[in-house]
Amino acid sequence: MLNFYPDNMQINIIVPIDTERTLTIFEWYFKQPGSGDGWESMQQSIAFSDEVQREDMEICNAVQRNLHSRAYDRGRFSVKRENGVHHFQGLIAEYLRE
Repeated sequence: MLNFYPDNMQINIIVPIDTERTLTIFEWYFKQPGSGDGWESMQQSIAFSDEVQREDMEICNAVQRNLHSRAYDRGRFSVKRENGVHHFQGLIAEYLRE
């Protein structure tokens, strides 16, 4: 994934480990990392990203745990929030049928 911000670009590399684990690598590229204000801005950006990623990890871990619930069989995509994912997977399925 590529994330673009006013003063930096972040690359997220997602590496599947097995069916329940992934490794995510974050790399930042700053316009002017330097020192002083540039250094402080860089540290703030990385700290904010780390905070967001930790929140996302908690959500993903909870979803993964709940997939193992006896009450869960399989589910639909969220019509409101996952229409892009549903469309993309439909395109992949269509391509694989050809």
